[in-house]
Amino acid sequence: MEILFMKKIYWESIEVDDQKFFFTVTDKGLNFVSSPGRFLSEIFDFYPENRYRYQFIYNDTITEPYLDELTDYFDKKRQDFDLPLDFGNLGTPLQQRVWTEIQKIPYGQTITYKQLAENVGNKKAVRAVATAVAQNPLLIVVPCHRVIKTGGDIGDYRGGKEAKKALLQFEKEAEPKRNLIKRLPLPKISQLGKPGL
Repeated sequence: MEILFMKKIYWESIEVDDQKFFFTVTDKGLNFVSSPGRFLSEIFDFYPENRYRYQFIYNDTITEPYLDELTDYFDKKRQDFDLPLDFGNLGTPLQQRVWTEIQKIPYGQTITYKQLAENVGNKKAVRAVATAVAQNPLLIVVPCHRVIKTGGDIGDYRGGKEAKKALLQFEKEAEPKRNLIKRLPLPKISQLGKPGL
C-alpha cells in the first residue's frame, strides 16, 4: 500500500480593483498565482496530480513577504520581483526556458511571441512558445502579459484579454504623484481633549 505524503501549500490572496488574486507558496517559493476573480482551485489546472497531496494552510507569517512584493508592485513601488519561485517538476525544458526568458522582459515593455521564440533559441517553435506562455502558473510575477502578437494585437491571456490590457496600461502609466503634505495620523479617542491636539 502506497503512503501519500501531504505537501504543505501556504495560501493568501490580494484584492486589486475589486478583483481577487489567490497565490500559493511552498517551502521553496511561490508556485502559483491565480487568474483574477478565479478560485484557489485553479491551481489544479497546473498541478492536477497533486489534488490529493496538497495540504492547504493559511499562515500569513510565511506568505507575508510574497504579499508585500505583490502589494508593492500594484502600488508602483517596485517593478521587479525578488521572490524565490518554485515550479516543481512543472513544464518541459522548453517551457522552463520560456518562463525564465519572460522574467527578463523589462517592466512597461512588450515583446512578440516570435521574438520570445528567438530568445529561447528556437525561432521556428512560435506555437510551442505560445503554449508555454499560456501555461505559465505564475501570473504577474512571471509577466507573460508582456508577450503580444507580431501584428500588435495583445493576444490571449489566462486572466482574460481585459486583464492583460489593464496590466499593460498600468505598467505604461507614470508613477502617481505623491502628496507633498503627509497626512498626520488621527489621534486615538483616548487622546482627544488633551492639550496640543
